[in-house]
Parts: sequence; structure tokens; C-alpha cells
Amino acid sequence: MAGIYQQVKSCQFETVQLDFQKTTWFEANMLAMLGAVMESAWTNEFRIVNLGPEQERIFKKTRYSYFGGESLPDRYQTTVEYRKSKVSEIGSFEKYLENKLLAHLEMPSMSALLRKKIKESILEIFNNAKMHGNCEFVFSCGQYYPKKGRLDFTIVDIGNTIRKNVRDYSGRDVSGKKAIEWAVSECTTTRKGNIPGGLGFTLIREFLRKNSGKIQVASANGYWYEKEFNSNSEDLSDFFG
Repeated sequence: MAGIYQQVKSCQFETVQLDFQKTTWFEANMLAMLGAVMESAWTNEFRIVNLGPEQERIFKKTRYSYFGGESLPDRYQTTVEYRKSKVSEIGSFEKYLENKLLAHLEMPSMSALLRKKIKESILEIFNNAKMHGNCEFVFSCGQYYPKKGRLDFTIVDIGNTIRKNVRDYSGRDVSGKKAIEWAVSECTTTRKGNIPGGLGFTLIREFLRKNSGKIQVASANGYWYEKEFNSNSEDLSDFFG
């Protein structure tokens, strides 16, 4: 996906064809990233071709906007609806989290207080897109795999990278992966003054550890993930941003 982003970001007023002929499967949560890529090159006309019937059904179940509002009912709740949110609409995004993600039947059982704290943590990440990313939109989508008992949810923005913000804040020439490692650490933030922040990842990481989940973060050329108590990071050849 980073490769596609690099290819299209410099295009203007062209027709860009996304050919899915050799794609056997496309995870619904990755529509958040695809939506962000298409938004980054919004002056172009995008055409999705050779999309398999099953993939097209999944796309339409999420209400992915490329299909002009055409959608299919998601009777078995195997997706979390695709959404393009303005960063100024945090109240609307909060309702989306409550109704589409946290109310999903396959979310792990949790107390009302924990549910509230998880929501606040995700909203903190959403708010970072406005305060740190300096972007206009946030893209989100998810998919549930009944046989695996796994729920994937992705949030994407196309604003300033974590690396840029950490470099600007610290004055150090840190790599993409080191910037992410710093950002996901407890009680770290690039916010200035008496503005609270830095708690978005902490509770989510703890929640995922206890439920054998996994978290992944990609920004600039950095990639970091954690599964249970094992984490790893690397610098990639392709850049997000």
C-alpha cells in the first residue's frame, strides 16, 4: 500500500487504475488505508477494476465510498463500517466507535468503565491527527473473522508523520522506527504547554496484551508492532508520507 501511495501522490488530473486481478484477498480493514491513499491524490479519477465478487461484497458491506453509496447488508456483522471522518467531528467519530466498534458482538467482554477508557484512548489517537498530523480527515474500517475469532480495526491519517513531529519536538534526527517507539511509550507526547496527551496507546496496549491481541503502527518509513509482551520495529524502504 505504501508503494501505491508513492506512485499516485505526485499524479494530478489523471486516471489512476487500481487492478485487483492478481489480488486473491483484500482485508476490509485495509480499506481505511486505501481510502487515505485515494484522498491523498483526490484530483485524480480512480478506477477499481477486476475486483472479485467476494471482495466486492466485502467492500460494499463496509459502505466503502468508492461505490457511490451502494452497499450490502452485513447480516453477520463481519465488518466495521468504513468511515471518512473530518478531524473536527470528534463527537460523530465517538458515536461511530460506540455503535460500530465497541458494540460489536465479538469485542471482548469488559466493564462499562473499561469500555469508556478504551473509547477515550482511541479518541486520543483520533485527536492526535488534528493536533499533530495537521490533516483534514481520518479514515477507519474493520473486519471480523469468525473462524479465527479475530477483529481487525485500522485508523489512518495522511497528515504529518510521527517522525516529523518527534524530530520537530526533540531536535534530533530520529529514524521512523525510533520515533514510533518513542510515541507508543507511556506518558510521552509532543504537545506543548499544559495540554494533556500521550495516553492513547498505553491502555490499548494493556488491553490487547490481556486479550492476546496485536497492535501495529506505520508512519513515515517506520513500522512497529506488539503482540502480547513481544514488540519489534523496523525501517521500511517504502514511505507513508
